[in-house]
Amino acid sequence: MTIRVYALLLLSSSLLSASAFALSITNSNVQTIINHDSRPFTGRILISDNQQTYVDLMIGEDIHADSRFLIGSISKTITATLVLRAVDQQKINLNDNITDYLNIVTEHPITVAQLLNHTSGILPPKSPSLNARSQFIPGSQFNYSNYGYKLLGDILRQSYQVPYAELVNQFARQYQLDISADVGEITDLYAQQPRLVRGYMEQQQQRVLLDEFTIDNGFIAFGAMQASNQGIAAFIEGLTQQQFLSAASLQVMTSPSAKRPHRWGELNYGYGLQINHQDGLIEYSHSGYLPGYISLMLYYPQAQLSMVILENTSWDLDNMERVFGLHDKIRHTIRNQLKADE
Repeated sequence: MTIRVYALLLLSSSLLSASAFALSITNSNVQTIINHDSRPFTGRILISDNQQTYVDLMIGEDIHADSRFLIGSISKTITATLVLRAVDQQKINLNDNITDYLNIVTEHPITVAQLLNHTSGILPPKSPSLNARSQFIPGSQFNYSNYGYKLLGDILRQSYQVPYAELVNQFARQYQLDISADVGEITDLYAQQPRLVRGYMEQQQQRVLLDEFTIDNGFIAFGAMQASNQGIAAFIEGLTQQQFLSAASLQVMTSPSAKRPHRWGELNYGYGLQINHQDGLIEYSHSGYLPGYISLMLYYPQAQLSMVILENTSWDLDNMERVFGLHDKIRHTIRNQLKADE
């Protein structure tokens, strides 16, 4: 699908009234899904549109309406947004070589855009060398890259001459988003921030407190921002309502530029967003997994509907269906109702 055709689809979907979609999912429906799942749930699930909240479910010790979680790779969507804001401010050009901003030597020329859509193929240099290796010719394949988003954080730091965590916090303060970036040892963050829910890992079928974990500015860029459910929901609304970006930047962010293999089937990938057109629904998404926390955000522009799931337990990745199956079942329920209301 060309960018022009996709932009027309996006525009037409934004003109649809959310009232055309009669979503009927409730706390009770989601609780039933949780009760029949293969593993427990501790965290918060928020499903809402621009008119009402359908589900607001909090389960677990010390989980409250204002609780914050580490959001994993949903951080990448925020990093991509900050990169595109820098493009709007003419501080960065998407087609620039990353060596224009970074003290690094690449095997092949790599653009900022290729970092954003995970097609750079870049691998970290072996210390102390500055030579970054390549898995493939940039732009030829998709390969999900935390390191690529760490470099985007470095590019933003270089462009603004401000630590990346502070750039995130400035953005959150400007738009009053319940999102933050904090560096340090996780035990110190627990002590300093009572709203940050303690994270747990599954080890030998037991939940074990995450108490050895260090967050730095590089980690912030690809996976370690903090947010509440309403903070992510407000971010999605602000992004899609064009509060943060120009129309041109929002268009390129939400336009397919790569293909990503996924358990939901092959998905398109824009800049920091998964994009799905299956079943006549436009769906933007990103998930996250890191020690102690799992997350998922979904947004359906045709219904102006968002879902944010934040958990404070990282289940054993030996069984991917067990880890992510609960999220997938709730997503499936929403999609079935939206399809029925087309």
